[in-house]
Amino acid sequence: MTTAPLPAAHPEAPALDRPWPWWRRFALQFGSLYLALYFLVGVQGFAPLPDPLRFAMAHAFSRALFSAPLPPLAGPTGSGDTALDWAWTLVLLLASLLGGAVWTLLDRRAPHPRLMVTLSQLLRVSLIWWLAVYGLSKFNFGQFGLLVDRQLTTTYAESSPMGLLWRFMAASPGYQWLAGVAEVLPALLLLHRRTVTLGALIAAVTMTNVLALNLFYDVPVKNFSAHLLLAALVLLALDARRLRAFVTGEAVPAQVARPQPRVMTVLAWLVTAALLVMVGVQARTGLAALHTDRQRTQVSAEPLKTRGFQWVNEQPYNR
Repeated sequence: MTTAPLPAAHPEAPALDRPWPWWRRFALQFGSLYLALYFLVGVQGFAPLPDPLRFAMAHAFSRALFSAPLPPLAGPTGSGDTALDWAWTLVLLLASLLGGAVWTLLDRRAPHPRLMVTLSQLLRVSLIWWLAVYGLSKFNFGQFGLLVDRQLTTTYAESSPMGLLWRFMAASPGYQWLAGVAEVLPALLLLHRRTVTLGALIAAVTMTNVLALNLFYDVPVKNFSAHLLLAALVLLALDARRLRAFVTGEAVPAQVARPQPRVMTVLAWLVTAALLVMVGVQARTGLAALHTDRQRTQVSAEPLKTRGFQWVNEQPYNR
C-alpha cells in the first residue's frame, strides 16, 4: 500500500516568510518614511509645520549643501513649487534616506506585514482626500470657473501657458465635470478594500494626465501632483504580483483576508454616501451658476460668448 505524496510547497510562498535582501528592506523602510513625512508635513501635508520653521530648516540645509541661501519668504502665492517647497521636499528626502539606512542596519528581519498595511492605509487616505477635494471643486466650476469676456479678449501672445490651460478648461463646463468624475471615481473605489487596486489604477491614469498638464502648461503644482501619482503607483506596486498574474494568466496563491473591524466597513460606506451627496450638491451649484451665466449672456452685450467672435461691422463680413 502506498500513500500519496505530500503536496509540494508553493514555489511562491509569502515573501514575508523568507529573509529579505538588504536593498529590499531599505526600499520599503526608506519609502515608508518618505511618503509618511511628505503627506504629513510636506507640501500640502495634513499637519504642516509653520512656514518660518520650515524656512529656517530648509535655509540652513541649502547653505550647508549648496552654499546658497533660499529666497526670502514672500506672501501667499498659491504656488506649491516655490524654492521653499522644493528645498523642504529635499530635506524630507534626505532625512528619510538617513532614517531608512539606520532602520535597515538595526533591524535585519523581514518587515512586519503591518508596515505595508499601514503604508497602504496612509496612501489611500491621502489619495481619497485630495482626489475628492480637487474633483468636487470641478462640479461647481470652483477651480477653473466659467469664461468671461476679459478672458476671451486676451490674445495668445498675452497668455501664460497656465492662463491658456485655465481658459481651455473654463470653455467647456461638461469637460470640467468629466475631469471631476475622473478624480472622484478613484476616491470612491479606494474607500473599499475589494476595489483598492482598481481605484489605484484609475488614480494613476488620472494623475499622469494632471502631472503632464502641470509640467507642460507650467502650473505650479508639479511637486504635489507628482507625489499623488507616486502614491497611486506605490499602491499598485504593493499588489504587483496579482497585477502581473492578471496580465500573464499565471496562478497566484489566494490572498488571506485580514479581519477588518465592522466599524471601518460602516465608515467606508458612510464616507461613500457623503461623497456622492457632495457631488450632487456641487453639481446643483454648478448648474445654477451655468444657468445664471447663460441668462446674463442673453441680456448683456457679450458677443464673444453669444456669436463666437468679436462683432465689428455688419459689412464687410470678411473683416
